[in-house]
Amino acid sequence: MSPGAAHSRSTAREDLPPGADLPTERGSCALCGERRGTRLASGPDFEYDTTRTELTLWRCPCGGVYLDPRPSHAALGRIYPDSYYAYDFVAKAGGFVMRFKGMAERAKLDLYRRYLPEGGRALDVGCGDGHLLVQLAGERRASLELHGVEFSEAAVLAAEARGLVVHRGRIEDVSLPARAFDLVIMNQLIEHVADPRAVLAKVAASLRPGGHVFVETPNLDSWDARLFRRRYWGGYHLPRHFHLFDTRTLPALARRAGLEPVALQPLVCPQFWIVSLHNWLSDLGARRLADRLFSPFNPVWLAPFTLVELVHRRLGWTSNLQMIARFRSTRWRSPAVDGSPTPAGTPPSSSARSHSGSCSPRSPSRRRRSPSRRPSRAASCSRTPTTW
Repeated sequence: MSPGAAHSRSTAREDLPPGADLPTERGSCALCGERRGTRLASGPDFEYDTTRTELTLWRCPCGGVYLDPRPSHAALGRIYPDSYYAYDFVAKAGGFVMRFKGMAERAKLDLYRRYLPEGGRALDVGCGDGHLLVQLAGERRASLELHGVEFSEAAVLAAEARGLVVHRGRIEDVSLPARAFDLVIMNQLIEHVADPRAVLAKVAASLRPGGHVFVETPNLDSWDARLFRRRYWGGYHLPRHFHLFDTRTLPALARRAGLEPVALQPLVCPQFWIVSLHNWLSDLGARRLADRLFSPFNPVWLAPFTLVELVHRRLGWTSNLQMIARFRSTRWRSPAVDGSPTPAGTPPSSSARSHSGSCSPRSPSRRRRSPSRRPSRAASCSRTPTTW
């Protein structure tokens, strides 16, 4: 059977033989815990070449997508090499790309700040070198308490050098203080963990009443995910993404973890288009050419694919998805843009668009779709947050 060809396993199956050169373990659906479904895609590590083993993503009947088998804990040091992009992001991106990124992310940072009061505490799970927290604090650095979670020793040292409090280890293993944080950021993290529901429950327990968590993750409802679905989509990030979500399954997971989703919106992400082309060219045997031509930090490609994503956002869901969820408390009301309270569960008003550059997205708890129905996108906004 060719890689990525449709294959049914409507009932629970026996263990797949593990890859000869990569320690693996059983995977299962994040939503229901089952090991059923149809084959969605398969491939090796196209980006870092840490394994040539073909690993497979499965779509569960409940809608969840999961990797099975997946790398075991013993393999983490291998599949996240020292050259991994998040460990030294600023140096790898370079000055020009970081300036472009700063302009593109301004709206997203403004949105974060609305949920971080003066003197508040923020936590970035998977903080890498800490560049996001430093950008978030800006001129308020002295009045905020900034924490990160990171297991790479090199990244921890870089983040600590920036003055951040770093909880060393995986989010599954570290101890977080209870009811401590006003804002938790989980960018491109939830898809990497073995048990996303347990991780979200842990984060929920660390939120203060009225605290919010922002979750960003690749979006299976996007155009590029459909175009490169069988093998090459950059959002698969094989073998590091253990779970993948869409506009229906991500809010469902949050609710099962004790969080209340309040907003859902698309984010522009040109990198997944670039990485998809890199993966395609690598699979043709031209890996060195792919590395040179389709680097995700190449400004020659960032501009045109950012334009593609902006058009994409006007017509549907983009490559990346952002969910805002809060600690479930009936006594708390979410902050409005002008500082006055709004009814619990109500997303920021549309009057916020020109103020913060953020959208006024629909509440996922108010409108659900069936798995076969194309989701309606969030309300359009004047400036679109971009993710990297």
